[in-house]
Amino acid sequence: EIIIDKMKTEDSIELSHAGLPPSLDEIDSKIEARIRRKYDLRIMPIVTLIYLMAFIDRSNMGNARVLGMEDELDLSGYRFNLALTAFFITYVIFEVPTNILCKKFGPRIWLSLITFMFGLLTMCIAFCTSFGSLTAARAMLGVAEAGIMPGISYMLSTFYRRYELVTRVGLYASFASLAGGFGGLLATGLHMIPPWAIMHTWRNIFFFEGILTMITGGICYAFLPKSPETAKFLTPEERRIASLRIQMEVLTHNQTTLRKQHFKLATNNLHTILMSIGLFCSLLCMNSIALFMPSLLSTMGYDSIESQLMTVPPYAVGTVVCIVLCILSDHFRTRGIIIGGVVAVLITVAFAILLAVPMEATGIRYMAIFFATAGAFTGSPMQIGWLVENAAGPMVRAIASATGVSIGSLGGLLATWTYLKTEAPEYTVGHAINLAAGIIILCIAVIATVNLRWKNRQRALGKKDYILQDLSQEEIDELGHSHPNFRFTP
Repeated sequence: EIIIDKMKTEDSIELSHAGLPPSLDEIDSKIEARIRRKYDLRIMPIVTLIYLMAFIDRSNMGNARVLGMEDELDLSGYRFNLALTAFFITYVIFEVPTNILCKKFGPRIWLSLITFMFGLLTMCIAFCTSFGSLTAARAMLGVAEAGIMPGISYMLSTFYRRYELVTRVGLYASFASLAGGFGGLLATGLHMIPPWAIMHTWRNIFFFEGILTMITGGICYAFLPKSPETAKFLTPEERRIASLRIQMEVLTHNQTTLRKQHFKLATNNLHTILMSIGLFCSLLCMNSIALFMPSLLSTMGYDSIESQLMTVPPYAVGTVVCIVLCILSDHFRTRGIIIGGVVAVLITVAFAILLAVPMEATGIRYMAIFFATAGAFTGSPMQIGWLVENAAGPMVRAIASATGVSIGSLGGLLATWTYLKTEAPEYTVGHAINLAAGIIILCIAVIATVNLRWKNRQRALGKKDYILQDLSQEEIDELGHSHPNFRFTP
């Protein structure tokens, strides 16, 4: 019998490690299915809404640029790119600290707070009157949004098992693609609102999207659970099983104190390095598409309104492709084959077409935008899921996910300089950079798959069992993915 220590309230429980079942296979699959279903109905809509608003708020600069912002704020020369860069500088710097704070305060409080804050800062952009004020607002927005993607990914890893995780990460992240299409429609609609006070055209986009985001922060605080043990929508038995299955799978106890060992486990391994490089390339491609798709479409002969509307189909297709590939990845319990064999190929082919096909071939080039969007918006969620699931322990996962996204976000910073106005309409350098990124993603997927399969083989042969020698139970509980019984997902 599993021993349960009741905490101060009847709404939460804490498991001891005495008497745990020897295998995850002994957990009732029907109860697990019921838990997943309740999570999917309560947690997924909230985190998806948060990420949807985050990506709309982040990428609406591209929409605002072609709707009058560039002329009104005198964003001539490289000023627009500098304003975009300001966001990613702070975004990268604060990635790890914000995710450690997410672990400290809990996802419910932390995600609610930063969602409200980046909504407020988005609204403030509507009042910017110069290049300097816009750049300052974008830098502050980077601080607020730094913890969103790694925070959500970390939070999901505390509720879902490893082979449930990538589907959920893919589901919420796929809305980044949907946000591109929805954001274009929303921007088109909001800019048509008649002028009021100082608000007009592009200013309406930031003002009203900021308000919607602040409301999202309130929804997050009201309905997001803190942990499986405190999820009031689960029965006591379901809470017990929900907590148990995560603890047994990661082979570690709840890590409440940050230690040097956690940083070492999270960052000092080949897989984290490979995923960080892969995320750099994926986020480079994704942000290139998100920030400059309207500009790329305008080179095909579309005016500002048509450019907004023509972004919708590629983003819609990208959403479907992301969800389908992530579901297949969880079903077959493999990541590298899909990332290397599908995602990287889509990106590489897309930018090869944009680089080689004449400007007059509008149809083929527009098809390449579909390929690029589908690949770019699928790569990053699959890689962040691949990184998180192969890091064990709450604190280790928090640091690993933040490290990967932090380094990866440097790709987003580079993306702000890939498509310079002076290189229009060919944008040869931008297409070449993204083509190279697609090839690197393919190489990373191959190396990571071979590395993880080799590690699993070594452990299956017992060649890592020596790690347990002369260790206390407390030390064994802190091994996480270094434990000989832990198996990586290739």
